[in-house]
Amino acid sequence: MNELQMTYIWQRRQLPTSLKITSGEIIHVIFPGFLNGHAGADFQHARIRINELEWIGAVELHVKSSDWLLHQHAQDKSYENVILHVVWENDVPISYPDGKLIPTLCLSHYIPENSDHPRIAEKGELVCQAGFLAVDPGIKSKMLRRMLFERVNQKCEEIHKLLRENKFDWEEAFYLSLAKSFGFSLNAEPMFRLAKNLPLKIILRYRDRPLGIEAALFGMAGLLEEPLADDYMMELRREYVHLKKKHAWEDCLLKKSDWKMLRLRPANFPQIRLAQFAEIIRANCALLSLLLEMQELKTLRLLFEVPLDPYWGKHTRLGTQAFRSICINTLIPMLVCYSRERKQEAYEQKAFRWLAELPAENNQITRIYQELGLDLLNAGESQACLHWHRHYCQTKQCLHCLVGRAILTPT
Repeated sequence: MNELQMTYIWQRRQLPTSLKITSGEIIHVIFPGFLNGHAGADFQHARIRINELEWIGAVELHVKSSDWLLHQHAQDKSYENVILHVVWENDVPISYPDGKLIPTLCLSHYIPENSDHPRIAEKGELVCQAGFLAVDPGIKSKMLRRMLFERVNQKCEEIHKLLRENKFDWEEAFYLSLAKSFGFSLNAEPMFRLAKNLPLKIILRYRDRPLGIEAALFGMAGLLEEPLADDYMMELRREYVHLKKKHAWEDCLLKKSDWKMLRLRPANFPQIRLAQFAEIIRANCALLSLLLEMQELKTLRLLFEVPLDPYWGKHTRLGTQAFRSICINTLIPMLVCYSRERKQEAYEQKAFRWLAELPAENNQITRIYQELGLDLLNAGESQACLHWHRHYCQTKQCLHCLVGRAILTPT
């Protein structure tokens, strides 16, 4: 059972006439309420009668009563008008702030197995999978647009958080975000820690000495630990020892064991990504200004096509998927954040144009929606699907989803 099915049952009053809440009192549902697509309880302006007393207010639905606590409704004033808690499993008694129990109706006591409600989704499916295809394409497109703006806003807020933490030093915030992007999903955290403890101003002091930048990054990353395999790594270590003494750095911030290397293709090894990051930062010391100036993605791509030392072999070119990921996670959010902070709308327009020009991502999540007939045309739409799935489908926020509401609302 899930909340979409429970909502279907509650909204259509597919319940017996004789009902009791968990306290044993008789309840009669006069009107289930209006489906709520905004903040607050799931149904508003419901009317119920408990024993002989009539109540008018909100109704909240959960699979488990403990979800009330999990979703932190007790701290949300918009739930203070709840007159009935409808659950499938009453695993924890829920009370109002004054300690009085919230009237609770347990549906599992009354719903037969053959009840006429939406099919239960199999593992890996969307809750609304059975009804998704029948929903008007315009509603799905509207939901995609909403999800894209929410996704971009979320990433923009991550940039803004870095700005606040770094006293609105745009270059430093850009440097930190870019480092995290170069770690991609597996090594984003150690890359971010490394950049946070090795500020851009130190890196740029050695922009005329590529070996110095690599030595600083690799040394602080714990990737120059003994034993070393070749002369190049030994040279980097010697340079790092010199820099460590000069700057009075403490022992390595990270250890080699902090980096994930198993089951990675050679181009994704942290050593390769770190070398690419070091050279891009060195070669483009005013990267933010260049980002603001560039108009075309193909021109922007050239900034990331920097040659590395032959030591790194053939795995030095930043691949198409890697560049797209960096655009989505740092370059485009940075543009949007800068645009809003400086009130220069043209940068945000450019950011959304770039999202529309980048090809759609192909992963396990996007394929779920594509198999349901959703044609994803660009990276903006694939990003929208990722946000949709994480923040609405996985968390069963069907009542706040335009597709979920379309399935639940009779035509």
